[in-house]
Amino acid sequence: KPVLQKASYPLEHRHRQQQRLSIYFHLELARMSDLNSKIEAAKEKVASLKQQIVQIQSEKKDTTLGKAASGVDPPLANLRSPPAVKTRRTLKGHFGKVTAMHWGGDSRTLVSASQDGNLLVWNAFSSNKLQSISLKSSYVMSVGIEQSQGNLIACGGLDNLCTVYRRGAAGDSSATEMASHDGFLSCCRFVNEQQMITASGDSTCILWDVSTAKPISTFAEHKADAMFLSIF
Repeated sequence: KPVLQKASYPLEHRHRQQQRLSIYFHLELARMSDLNSKIEAAKEKVASLKQQIVQIQSEKKDTTLGKAASGVDPPLANLRSPPAVKTRRTLKGHFGKVTAMHWGGDSRTLVSASQDGNLLVWNAFSSNKLQSISLKSSYVMSVGIEQSQGNLIACGGLDNLCTVYRRGAAGDSSATEMASHDGFLSCCRFVNEQQMITASGDSTCILWDVSTAKPISTFAEHKADAMFLSIF
C-alpha cells in the first residue's frame, strides 16, 4: 500500500498541473476575445466620429469666399490674379535632398544645403558653383549668408550647433562652431558681420558675437519650438 501511494502521487500532481494550465489557457482566450471586441468597438467609434466630422464640415460650407466678400460694405477692392510662375534657372550639383537655401544681399549669390553633406554657393544668374563646403553633419535645417558683404555663411540643424564658414577659405580650420542651444537649430540669420541670431527647438533665440562665438543675449519667451526668425 505505501508503494502504491508513492507511485500514484506523481500522476495526481501532473493531473493538477494540467488542470491549472487548462484553466489559465481558457482565461487567456477569454481575455484576448474581450480585448479584440474592445478594439473593434473602438474602430467603429473612430469611423463614426470621422463621418460626423465630414458631415459637420459639409454643413458649414454654405458659401464661398467670393460670395461672402460681395456683401461687405464698403466693397472690397478687386484682387489681382497671381503672377505666372516661370522657371528661370535650374541649379544642379547636389546629390541629396536640398533642405535649406538663402539668397545673398546682392540678389545674385545663393547658398544651399543638402543631405549629401555639402554647402554650395551659387551664382544664380550663370548657374555656376562658386564654392563647395563639406559639412561635419549632413542633417542641416537652416543656412544663412551675411547680407552686406556675403563673406560669411552659417548653417546648423540636428547637431544643435551653428557653424560659421568664411567664403574662400579652405578646410575645417575656417569653421567657427557656436554651441549653446540644447535643441536642434531651426534658423540662423546674420545681423551684420559681427553679430548673428539663431532660433532653436529648445524654445530660445540667441544673439551671438561671431568673432568670439559667445552668446550676447538669450531670448527665452517662447513656450514651444522657435522655428523661424526674420531680420528687418
